[in-house]
Amino acid sequence: MSAPALAQTRTSDFDGSGKVDFDDFFLFAAAFGGREARFDLNDSGQVDLDDFFLFANDFGKTLAPATPQQTLEWTQIPSTTPVPPGRFDHTLILDLTRRRLVVFGGRSAGSLGDTWVFDLGSRSWREVRASPSPPARHGHTALYDAPRRRMVIFGGQSSAGFFNDVWAFDLEREMWEELAVSSDRPSPRYGLSAIFNTPRNRMIISHGFTFQGRFDDTWSFDLTGNAWTNLTPVSGPRPLKRCLHEAVYDGANDRMLLFGGCSSGAGPCPQGDLWAFDLKTTGAWTELKPSGGAPGARSNPALVYDSANRRALLFGGLEAGGDTNDLWAFDGVAQRWTKLSPQGPAPSPRHSHDVAIDAANGRLFLFGGTGAAGIKDDLWELKF
Repeated sequence: MSAPALAQTRTSDFDGSGKVDFDDFFLFAAAFGGREARFDLNDSGQVDLDDFFLFANDFGKTLAPATPQQTLEWTQIPSTTPVPPGRFDHTLILDLTRRRLVVFGGRSAGSLGDTWVFDLGSRSWREVRASPSPPARHGHTALYDAPRRRMVIFGGQSSAGFFNDVWAFDLEREMWEELAVSSDRPSPRYGLSAIFNTPRNRMIISHGFTFQGRFDDTWSFDLTGNAWTNLTPVSGPRPLKRCLHEAVYDGANDRMLLFGGCSSGAGPCPQGDLWAFDLKTTGAWTELKPSGGAPGARSNPALVYDSANRRALLFGGLEAGGDTNDLWAFDGVAQRWTKLSPQGPAPSPRHSHDVAIDAANGRLFLFGGTGAAGIKDDLWELKF
C-alpha cells in the first residue's frame, strides 16, 4: 500500500481530538474509501491495534488534511558595488544559466543606452561597455532567448525618434549585434509588448505608439531566420489601439495574454481589460471576463508568467488615482484574479518598472521605475 499524496505534516490526528488514537485509523479508512480489510498491515487476518501503529509509524509523518497556503515575501536586495543610475521604461531579463540579471536602457533625464549585469551570487552590479551597442532608448522590449544564449530587444524611442530595429546581446561574450532583417517589419514604436513564444522560437510583439497614433497590430519575429510575419487578424475583435500595456506568454494554454495600457484617442486611459491571443490554431483575439475582483485599470505595470504555478503575476502600475504597489495573480484555468498579500515591506508604489522571474525556484526580481518619490534604482526579490 502506498501513502496518499498529501502535503507534509507531523500529525495523523484525523478526528481533531488533539491526539492520535484508534478512531483516527478508521476515519482515515472511511475517508479514502477502503474496506477495513485493506488496512491489515501486519497480515494477521484482521484489522487490529497493531495495524494502526504500523500505519502511524509508516505514514503518519507524511500526511495532512489540506495543502498549505503559499507564503510570499518581499526583500530588498543590497548591492556590494555602486548601482546603476535610477531609471524607468527600461528592460530587465534574468539570465538563468549565469545566474544574473541584465538591464538595458530606459530613461532618467534623457534616454539611456547602457547595459548592466547584476550577479545574484556576489550581489554586485557591473556595467558592460560593448561596442557597437544599440542607440539609447526607452519604452523598448526585451526577452531572454535561452536557446541562443542572448537577450533580444526591439523598438523604443529617444529624442532622435522611434525605433524598429532588432538587437541581440550575446550573454557569453557580452557583445551586441544588430540583426539583419530579411522581410518587411513593424512600424517604429515605443510602449509596445513582446513575448517569447518558446515552442515556435519566435518573438511576438503587439500594439504600441508613435506621434502619429497608437497601433493594434501583432507581428512575429522568427528568432532563427530573422524574418517578420504580420499576424494581425483580418477580422474579428481585437484589443483597442494602445501603448504602455503588458503581455506574457501563457505556456499552459499556448496563448499571449495582454493587459491594461493607455488608449488615449481610441478609448480609455488607463485600460483594465484582459485579452488572449491564440497562438496554436486560430490566431484570434478573445477578451477574457474573469470572475470576482480584478486589478484596477492601469498603464505601465509589470507582468510576468509563473510557469511553475500556471499563473500571471502583475505588480504596480499607474492608475487614474496614482501609482500602485499591489500584487495580483491571474489563474488562466479558473479565469480568476486573486490579490496576493506578501509579507515584509513592499516596494514603494511605482510605474514603468520591470520584473523577471525564476519560476522553478520561486523568485521574482524587480528593478527601477518611477513614482511620487522620484526615479528608482532599487532591486527587490519576491520569494514564493
